[in-house]
Amino acid sequence: MHKTSLFRVSTLVPVQLVVAVSAVLLSATSLSAQPIHLNLSNLFSVDTVLEPGGNALSDPLDPERQRIDGQTLPPTFSDGQVFASADGLASFLFAPLKTSSLDALLVDGQTLAVPAGKYATASFALLSAPYSYADPFTSVVFRYTDGSTSESRFGPVPGWLVSPIAFDHSFYSFTDSSGVQSLISFAADWSMEEAQYLIDSRGNGDAGGVRFVDGNGFALYSLTLPADATEATLGITVGNNFVISLASEYSDPWVSTDGYTEVANSMTIYDGFDHHALGNLKLYEFSLKPFLTNGTGQIYLLFTDATPATGWGPYIQTIRVYTGSNRIFAEDLAPVLNTDNATLYAEFRADGGTPEVPYLYDNSGSGPSNRKHRFADGTGSLTYRFDFPDTVTDAKLAIDLANNFVVNITGPLASTRYAQATPGAPDENTFLIDAGNSALGSNFRFADASAYMIYQFDLPDDIVNATAQISVGNQFVIEVASGLSGPFVKVRDYVAETGIEVRDNSNLAVQNVDLASYLALNPQKIVRIRLSDGVPADGWGPYLTGITIVDQPDVEPEWTKVLDSMALFGVDVHNEANKNYYTIDLSPVLNENNAKKQVYVRFTDGSTGDGWGPGIFWMAAYSGNLEIQSDGVVFEGLKALNGEPQGPGLTVVRRTYGLDGSKTLKEIVLPSANVAQDSKAYLMAATLAPLTQPVTLSVPQVAVGSLILAWPASASEYHLESANSLSGPWTSVEGAIQVVGDEARLTVPMSGTSQFYRLKK
Repeated sequence: MHKTSLFRVSTLVPVQLVVAVSAVLLSATSLSAQPIHLNLSNLFSVDTVLEPGGNALSDPLDPERQRIDGQTLPPTFSDGQVFASADGLASFLFAPLKTSSLDALLVDGQTLAVPAGKYATASFALLSAPYSYADPFTSVVFRYTDGSTSESRFGPVPGWLVSPIAFDHSFYSFTDSSGVQSLISFAADWSMEEAQYLIDSRGNGDAGGVRFVDGNGFALYSLTLPADATEATLGITVGNNFVISLASEYSDPWVSTDGYTEVANSMTIYDGFDHHALGNLKLYEFSLKPFLTNGTGQIYLLFTDATPATGWGPYIQTIRVYTGSNRIFAEDLAPVLNTDNATLYAEFRADGGTPEVPYLYDNSGSGPSNRKHRFADGTGSLTYRFDFPDTVTDAKLAIDLANNFVVNITGPLASTRYAQATPGAPDENTFLIDAGNSALGSNFRFADASAYMIYQFDLPDDIVNATAQISVGNQFVIEVASGLSGPFVKVRDYVAETGIEVRDNSNLAVQNVDLASYLALNPQKIVRIRLSDGVPADGWGPYLTGITIVDQPDVEPEWTKVLDSMALFGVDVHNEANKNYYTIDLSPVLNENNAKKQVYVRFTDGSTGDGWGPGIFWMAAYSGNLEIQSDGVVFEGLKALNGEPQGPGLTVVRRTYGLDGSKTLKEIVLPSANVAQDSKAYLMAATLAPLTQPVTLSVPQVAVGSLILAWPASASEYHLESANSLSGPWTSVEGAIQVVGDEARLTVPMSGTSQFYRLKK
């Protein structure tokens, strides 16, 4: 193959000589040196792959799964042969994996010697079994012959049962507890250890081994410190809507909580935001000094629900008491994007931040979570809208996506949206002017008995027609008022109209309410909507999931399914093992029938009954080629000895680091292991990619009737060709090639006519 980048010889020789030479054009291409596969065998201490009938040469990687089943290696893998990673971005030379051998080293501060040279990248084949290398602030160090160094982040390394991009576009936090002395430490996991401290509870639940407290429930712990303790820190990892209270003397919470001092209320900390997705799950620290003044060392810790009506109380992971100070680190982890060959139209994290706001069109899902991502479980959905320039006909959408997702796309909708109010969304209070003792659930709001809710919408001054699309169920009454003070007029009363007292939300649907009469004689164009209970006596009032104001009722568009996790993997993924970058071609809806150049993308749950719908971390809409410089997978379909996991397989990570190509690399220093984390990462292979050397034709000398062409002598796989025009035909140029220094040179005669020269591989 050859590259077609050409330049005129006039850039290389004086103008007066161009006349004699005529229009000589010279080609430029590049020479890729072969990768250097490092020999790490003298450092190997672990047997990660067990061949059929073979003997294990080291301890198991994981007691449950032990190690990799050699029978699941790809058929194309052969011992002693270079193997390309599944993404094609690196190649590795592994130790024998199909016969008994030590084949990896446990990463723990080793220094890797390398052939001195200038390299573009270093690629590692890493296995983290069973856990990730949790400390994300460890570094791999690259040392150069001039004494300088460069460092790159090493942790976290995705575990062998998760996706290679498990940490991409997520918020990752790490607590270094090496500087503290623990006095009390336990998980709120319903274990016998926790039972030593839990002295009373009500309304508690078990969420996969984690205690939670909802409604009017509580959890009370008794923590006994040394009697002479005068100062200590209480550290609690907790999320959702919590109240944390402390006391130095017992008071019966069944009777009253007045004896306890509130030290944290999540609704106060987060300005009234109602957390339902553990978006605030983290370590909270409190000084116990004010509660240790009586000299008993006794502390009573009480958890209650900050929003008793909604049922999303404290989700308690761990409780610790210690002296000293933790070092808490946090970082948004995101790979580098190479946009040199792409045009970006949108790029954002699905984290509720400002960049996402213009694109999130319909939020009937959940999140952002504490990892800063959104999800749509059950009947929930998330819809994004992208507006492309009028000239765009070819675009793609890249999505960092996981779990049981279904993705559909469509072109522009018939209606124009003026406003949308979604219960629990960060901007709900923009419209909710009177909550009326209504209660917020998980993406819904309800108002039983005498409770109600009033939303207010300030619409454009020039509109005369609009429709309120109200998604509501159960025994609802809808009333509408004009302006800031007009009386409410009843427009829907479900029970009165149907005679059916619905108590199971089976009538949940969109109610279209014409607002034209409420906009007339209303110069402010302000409309208020009130929802209340049609049968106050039985407590099954309106169950609201959203109100949208549009210019005309929406007609359900024709959606085209473009991604389906079940079809791709054949299993209902619940652990983000399929978290990956999925690309959708948007061209089919960016056609001549789409004058607005709008594309809607809707995410729904492929298994609505179990609640593991799409988890969305990041998106980018673009044209051209977008390069996401992230981890990849080396082998596809690997299994552990116990047959796990279903779906994508065990993860051996391909990780590539950029190097300083202007310097000569001498050695690589791996990070030291953190014994306290019991977190193991194994290096199975390493490869260095030398810098790509330019291969160019030049004219170092022009003589009467001839000229000399030169190119790098190292480009031995290239030969010189010439033609009378760029369209060819091209023929080989024969002659005696001389090597002068690092150049290959060939003298060619000048015919007085235009001539083109190129190097072809």
